[in-house]
Formats: sequence, C-alpha cells, structure tokens
Amino acid sequence: MNCDKNKQLIDITIIIGNTRDHRKIIPGKSYYLTLQRDTFIKDLLNIFYKNFTDELLIEIQQYSLFTKKMIRLKDDNMIKDAFSILEDSDLNIYDKDETIFYLVLV
Repeated sequence: MNCDKNKQLIDITIIIGNTRDHRKIIPGKSYYLTLQRDTFIKDLLNIFYKNFTDELLIEIQQYSLFTKKMIRLKDDNMIKDAFSILEDSDLNIYDKDETIFYLVLV
C-alpha cells in the first residue's frame, strides 16, 4: 500500500518567506503545485523555478525550502518526508498543514 500512496498526487503550497527586494520577489506570495508524494525536493524546486526567469531565477535559487515547522529540506528529500505519518490520507496531511512549504533566504 505504501507504494500506492507514494504515487498519489498531492497539492503543495510554496510561500515566499522573505526577500532582499520586495519589489522583485514578493514575500508572502504563494505558488501552487500538484505533484506525487515521492517527488524529490530537487525536482519540486526545478518545476517551481519555471515561474522565474533571468535575474529573478538566479535570486530565487539562493533560497532554501523549509516545512511549516521550519525543518530544512534538502534536494535528496522527498515531499513525503515532510509528513508526520506517511500513510495519512491527503485530508489529514492538509489539516496538519504539512503540504505548506516556505522558501526562505538564509
């Protein structure tokens, strides 16, 4: 069953936490993606980066991705690593805000 859950699509929210220049990158702005639970963070970010070009892309690539509990996610982590219970239903995961990620310039 675990394999089946890993392939399920889940809605992800990425929120810009802070910025050097609020005129270029807006803090608090949310981006929405629908990906599989077993998507690597590296792949999630590459999809997310398609929202930016040129100078903004270079800037946003300097940010780090964190869970709502401010746990830093590395490229080799998966989306499901942010879930407290891997087998939880989507609704339980949404209720715990475990699909909300913050992009923070550290």
